[in-house]
Amino acid sequence: MKQDVELRALLPLYLVTFIGFCGYSLMITLFIPMLMGDNGFLDPGTTAERRSMVLGMLLAVYPLGQFLGSPVIGALSDRYGRRPVLLVSLFVTMAAYVLISLGIEWRSLAMLAAGCLVGGLAESNIAIAQSAISDVTGPDERPRLFAWVYSSSSLGYIAGPVAGGQLALYLGWSLPFWLMVPLLAVTVLWTWLSFRETLPPGADRQFKAFAALTNLGTVFTDRPIRLLYLINFLIYLGLFGYFRMVLVYMVDRWHTTVDQTTLIYSGLAVISAIASFGAMAPLAKFFGLHRLAVAAAVAAGLAMMSVTLPAELSSIWITGGLATFMGTLALASCPTLLANAVSAERQGRVMGNNQALQVGAESLSAMIGGALAGVFIPLPLIAFGLLLIAAGFMLAAMHRLRMLGVSEASI
Repeated sequence: MKQDVELRALLPLYLVTFIGFCGYSLMITLFIPMLMGDNGFLDPGTTAERRSMVLGMLLAVYPLGQFLGSPVIGALSDRYGRRPVLLVSLFVTMAAYVLISLGIEWRSLAMLAAGCLVGGLAESNIAIAQSAISDVTGPDERPRLFAWVYSSSSLGYIAGPVAGGQLALYLGWSLPFWLMVPLLAVTVLWTWLSFRETLPPGADRQFKAFAALTNLGTVFTDRPIRLLYLINFLIYLGLFGYFRMVLVYMVDRWHTTVDQTTLIYSGLAVISAIASFGAMAPLAKFFGLHRLAVAAAVAAGLAMMSVTLPAELSSIWITGGLATFMGTLALASCPTLLANAVSAERQGRVMGNNQALQVGAESLSAMIGGALAGVFIPLPLIAFGLLLIAAGFMLAAMHRLRMLGVSEASI
């Protein structure tokens, strides 16, 4: 049984998560008007369709880097320890934001893409944060501390667009990205001073570059946990699809303005933070983690579909608020269930795989949601809601089989 952990020692990990999502939200918020307008990145005569295609490719580079980097960084941290790999990744992230900032200053799409790729690879360190938390906590403590990871990401999604948008509006496109460099420097210093190693390097845990690159394939072959990988992926796909497409639905259904959309988005992020900071731990303790995860996934799916029913915009605070609240609980449960299912020596690899599945689902949900919306605008919310309900029932069935003595390895 692991001892109670001092929260102060883990705070740098939450800052790492916050900074990572701050930077990614900056890219989403600022790259769109940068490239869709005539700002020197593309020829003035470039069509809107061509600009959209270039923008989509650029925004896909960062999650691609995370997808490729998460299993590798997780495996490196299993072999060499969490602390040194985390510190190196933060230094590399600083260099990535310098590249992005210079790319904006020099109007170089190639440099922008390179910076985004390097940044995505390095900021796969969120998998290290989850692994380190898992190293020093027991199953009872993990739901609360893992939920705070998603609170940190929610705060990043609020702070990045709000602060970065205003800075870019008055002081130029590159300034928000330049400011990420000193913020990362502070994070490096705090991590170096406060974060202590949670998994000492082990010579018996070998690191092989090719094996790390192909480690993601174990989500199909790791029989004890492969079904849990699949369920996590489906939950990620459904929830990230909702978080993106609900804004599209609001604009189409209620013709919301930029101010209204930003206000609602920020409000839903606050609801997400309340769910993870305040509700996750007591609910998991009262109901049990598996029951909570099942109920949260099913309730989030039902609420997501109900967004399409009311006629008034104000209803979004009820339907969308419930979908966000329950969805956050489901999101926080995913890595916790997985962490509880494996040994300490495998946390880095498994959390790396799970992080790769998350960013893969994030990218895929945007493509699927866009295609479904092209057929019928409410369709993505209905389809992703049904997917969440199905994932919840799959998780319930898996738990039931375990109670009957049937292991996931035999499924």
